[in-house]
Amino acid sequence: MAGSLQDQLLNAGLANKKQAKQAKDLKRKQSKQKRGGQASVDEEHQRREAVEAARLEKIERDRELNRQRQQEQAQKAAQAEVRQLIETHRLPLSPKAELHYNFVHGTTIRHLYLEQKQIDQLARGQLRIAVLDNGYHLIPAEVVERIEARLQDVVLPRPVDDTPEPDDPYADYQIPDDLMW
Repeated sequence: MAGSLQDQLLNAGLANKKQAKQAKDLKRKQSKQKRGGQASVDEEHQRREAVEAARLEKIERDRELNRQRQQEQAQKAAQAEVRQLIETHRLPLSPKAELHYNFVHGTTIRHLYLEQKQIDQLARGQLRIAVLDNGYHLIPAEVVERIEARLQDVVLPRPVDDTPEPDDPYADYQIPDDLMW
């Protein structure tokens, strides 16, 4: 069998030694470039795109982290403002109060000892109950709007009026408190 294709072309007279040497040099240069780490133009372009994509992703991640930090700071500031509003406007609970006032917080029934005047004001909506550090405080209704503008779930909802409607056919029949079903 004959040698390489190059030798066969030279023997047949289809190529001369100068063309063979140029082909050999070109092949050697290409292999040297690949071994030396020089990337082709396409590989360089792909690498630049990957670097740019990573940079843009990092910028977006940093923006999201900054937004979260700002949101946390705003939440802390709102909590501090609400705390200050409640502490400055809360009404003192009388240590002599003997009336047991029940109210619902979440799914549990809580109670405070209040005076009759305070209970009447709660029923009329002049006072409201605010939750601060697992404690309950009476605050005037004028302050409630300012508190609810900052945080929603701090002030308990106004008590529901349970007086029967005038056209209720069962208004004359009172349901006893100790009724067992």
